[in-house]
Amino acid sequence: MMTHNAQWYRDAMNELEKQLTEADRSWFSELREYTTLGAFMRDETAVTRQQHAMMLDLVAAERDGGDAESFFGKNPKEMADDLLKELPPASARDKGQLLGLIVGISWLVMLISGGMTNGAMSINILTYFAVPVLNAVMIFGILALMRAQIYSAVRLIKSRIAGFFVIWAVMFLYVGANLATVLLMPAVLVIAIPFGWDVALVGIATAFACALILRLRDRLFTPMAFMALVIGVITILRLLWQQLLFVSKQGFTAVILGVLAVALIIYTIWSRQAAKHVER
Repeated sequence: MMTHNAQWYRDAMNELEKQLTEADRSWFSELREYTTLGAFMRDETAVTRQQHAMMLDLVAAERDGGDAESFFGKNPKEMADDLLKELPPASARDKGQLLGLIVGISWLVMLISGGMTNGAMSINILTYFAVPVLNAVMIFGILALMRAQIYSAVRLIKSRIAGFFVIWAVMFLYVGANLATVLLMPAVLVIAIPFGWDVALVGIATAFACALILRLRDRLFTPMAFMALVIGVITILRLLWQQLLFVSKQGFTAVILGVLAVALIIYTIWSRQAAKHVER
């Protein structure tokens, strides 16, 4: 039997969904939300394959005059629970890829931000080990909590106001924890990056991060490439200013804060428009 990857099944379901009635589309949307969130650290391909098979069954049932409630039951939550019990756990390879992704993103963020230092760029070896560990603990902890409270989590995410505040609270917690780790980490194993090399390193890291994001070809992630580019450019300008002092400190700070504020506004609007497009 031919098998496909998780993205193929998601794309196929997005096309099949157009054939469903509005009521069945809503029912299956809830099922996908519950199973996708609850399937953390399970085999992603197995999850989407099972969802795809169920949607094919539902499309066939509609042709015979049936609907989701008569075919699967009235409560998508109960069906999600039954489905999650049958799903195999994620493979060691998938877990390793997720950990590698967390480590890679952590390092890219620190490189793009110039090592998260105010002075000349330097690489603290201890920080480059500690930050990925912290990020992995936070991400796995948050996802595990969401999985344990799956139905409350879905309701919260779907609530525009509550979801907005929760997402920003989590982001502030994430950024604050990372900054605290960087600032409090003792400077024991530190590599100073000479001027010129630091600009090149930040430029390469920024280009690499943008390329990785754009390679996903996902509207929801494209705004993140924009922010990575903005932060990278700001870091390069800071490194150049520290050597050349081409404007006053007050003027440079005002320009950077203005650019960052405008970028955040653009990012927020762009993200909302992308989310609305995907929802439509």
